[in-house]
Amino acid sequence: MKKLRILIPVFFIVLALWACGGKQEAAPAAPQTTAAQTAASEAPKETVKETEKATEAPETKAPETEAKTEAPETEDPDTQTEEAETEEAEKEAAPAEEAPEEEAAAEEEEPEDSFLGEDYTDEELTKDGFVRFFDMTIEDNGLDKDSFFVEFEGKTYRYDDLGDLFEVLKDDEGGIVNLMGEYEEELDFGIIAGYLAFMSDMPSWDDDAYKISQEFIDRFYGDWHGVVRFEDRTGKYVEVLDNPDWVTSIARFYIDSDGYVVPFIGVHVEDTPIKDLEAYLDPDSDCMYLSGSWISVPFEDIPMTEKNGTLHAEIPISKAAGSVKLVFNFRHLNDIGWTDEDPKLPEDYVVHCQGWTFDQLAQANGYSASDYVQYSAGEEPEYPVQIVKEEKEEYGMTTKDADGILSKKKLQEGYDKIMAELDKANHDPVFYERARDWFGKDGAKAVPAQWNQAYHIYEWQTEDGKDWVRIRFRCYTDGSERLENINQSDNILNRK
Repeated sequence: MKKLRILIPVFFIVLALWACGGKQEAAPAAPQTTAAQTAASEAPKETVKETEKATEAPETKAPETEAKTEAPETEDPDTQTEEAETEEAEKEAAPAEEAPEEEAAAEEEEPEDSFLGEDYTDEELTKDGFVRFFDMTIEDNGLDKDSFFVEFEGKTYRYDDLGDLFEVLKDDEGGIVNLMGEYEEELDFGIIAGYLAFMSDMPSWDDDAYKISQEFIDRFYGDWHGVVRFEDRTGKYVEVLDNPDWVTSIARFYIDSDGYVVPFIGVHVEDTPIKDLEAYLDPDSDCMYLSGSWISVPFEDIPMTEKNGTLHAEIPISKAAGSVKLVFNFRHLNDIGWTDEDPKLPEDYVVHCQGWTFDQLAQANGYSASDYVQYSAGEEPEYPVQIVKEEKEEYGMTTKDADGILSKKKLQEGYDKIMAELDKANHDPVFYERARDWFGKDGAKAVPAQWNQAYHIYEWQTEDGKDWVRIRFRCYTDGSERLENINQSDNILNRK
């Protein structure tokens, strides 16, 4: 094909000569006159006078010329021949000037040898470039250099033999080889050269201009806890999110060395997690962008900024029933560096959560380990406790002296009220305070071995211990405790 391109301009020149019939010499007459006139205009005055005398001579023959022009055209075959030759020369001259455009158009219409849209000659591919092409092939396909091989014309070439393969293929301007005994590949030297040239112009992820610094990654990496406040509430959200108008929240952003983010944000509102959450770092904008959905309302490219150790983002949510803006503020676990910026965590909450692990915070906020990415060994960050709490036995919502002893009647009445509430289709949460009020007194701390930062267990019983009601409450980061499981003795269950 490349040889054919070289012959195309020659073909047009031969065609033009053939069409002229050997009379292409008539065409240069006009340029000769123009050159004489130009020389005359640029010559000294004396030369101009001589030229004028020379040009005056033909004027004496003007009558003869006029006579010839008045005669019929058929009587002067020489004049007809000269005019015909002049017209033919002009016609031939015009296509000759357009020939380069036609040739260029022909070249543009002709398919290129390279998929890159440029023409690369075989000579542009060196042995080092040939080996580099296979380095890229091996790397992109996750192959092992030691086991890599290529088959061509019945011979096997290992990685160290690629230089020899280059010399063999160069004589044939490429060829079809078998990669790893499985894939047929046409090694066109022009395409390989073009590919390498194309890739050399592509910016590498390792380039300083594109690589995200570890310092920038560290500003967003790790485990966070904080608060989300519901602002600009309209419609139904005025009442639904009014009490409270904020809840606790947690977040984990796992970020690898290339800056790829695996995000998780947990909002402590029942059955309303942030779904389809995606995030990416943008050092140029000095932020991390978030996209996802909350209560089935999508949001896209919301900037989360970091300032003095606090992550901040504002996500607008709008539906036909109303709208609300979620304002997030996070700090690392155990961090007490909260300022007066709003929203912030209450001081007692910060103290209460000192020493909690992320799993414990997640559980207290209604999430499990399957909801967020897990760290590999050695990747989990450490957040030292900043407030040393006095070591004392935890009693939760009750007191050390509470025994939870009731008459069987009071015990049965309290149990029945709890079950009546739980039997409702859309029952209100049963917090510890409601259970305590229905029983008439605080419950006693029960099963101490199962107490932790996520769950507390309380018990109410008769004095002889034969009848009892034992309730496990989930502990939330706002200090509240909500009924999760209830057990009772047979007599209470069967009302005996």
